[in-house]
Amino acid sequence: MIEPTQILLFGVVIVLTILLVFIGWQIFQILGEIRKMLMKFNAMVDGAVNMTGNLGKSFENLSGFSEGVKAVFSLFKLFGGKRGEKDGREK
Repeated sequence: MIEPTQILLFGVVIVLTILLVFIGWQIFQILGEIRKMLMKFNAMVDGAVNMTGNLGKSFENLSGFSEGVKAVFSLFKLFGGKRGEKDGREK
């Protein structure tokens, strides 16, 4: 016959098995949520990297534009200075 100790041991093993399966399932769910969170975080970081890269390119273009404007003004100054000297000599 089955003794009460064997019945108690069988019950404890079944309860612990069910408990461990439940805990394992919860851990699996938590890891899935962490994976989703990390994927979203990675997408946000990629977006930030793209934005800073675009800002850097914009500043490069702006500095190139400012260098062009400086060159044009220096040409105007060069031609304006020569015109002023010619006007000064004629008078």
